[in-house]
Amino acid sequence: MKHNYFDSFIDEYAEEQEKIQPEFYKNAAVYINRIIEQSPSNCRVLDIGNGGVINYNSDAIGELICADLSVSNKAVKKYELKKNIKFVVGDMLNLTQWKDNTFDIVIVQTVIHHLADRRLNQTEKNVSRGIEECVRVLKPDGRLLIIESTVTKWFEKCERIFYPVMQWCFRILKFDTVYQYSHYSLVRKIKMMGFLIEETDEVQLDKYVWIMRKKVPTCLTPCKACWICVKKSKK
Repeated sequence: MKHNYFDSFIDEYAEEQEKIQPEFYKNAAVYINRIIEQSPSNCRVLDIGNGGVINYNSDAIGELICADLSVSNKAVKKYELKKNIKFVVGDMLNLTQWKDNTFDIVIVQTVIHHLADRRLNQTEKNVSRGIEECVRVLKPDGRLLIIESTVTKWFEKCERIFYPVMQWCFRILKFDTVYQYSHYSLVRKIKMMGFLIEETDEVQLDKYVWIMRKKVPTCLTPCKACWICVKKSKK
């Protein structure tokens, strides 16, 4: 299991995120709630890398399992009266505690860029494995709902060219290793893996974004966000 950079502030994570980017999470919830509403009332949902952020209608879900590298005690306390919600330790790269065809929906919000490794080729492998694991635990016709932090195409090209330098900077700054795809390249990667993208769109960001636990004006960054709905084949 990958070391969790967020361990030191896991109980504050959700509060900080939702305070700085409230509109982003509201905008993302519109997409997620629409899919939940189309699903049976007793549907089983796995939310990976949750961090205590439940920005969608959990009351419309039969069973919601929120999995992360660390469990926030604050989140557990906040939702303790919600009997359909459970917080567990889980790793997107290794979901072996769940069998194939277990969930109706898998939700992955702003997690994929955290699957980065010190080497770019290993980062690509991690992202592929993470997506494959999510699809594996889905029931046939189930949906993988991705809300992901992305960047412009030109910035991603810079990331690839200067990847070793960027990772060195992250280590010096004691920041989590990250790699952000552009919307285009992430969609392309998922299609090349052979999965069906049912729909995709851009998600509107707030005036500010959360970077290194700081409030940064979005206009000064290459940051964007996207929505991708992947449908699992019946085969």
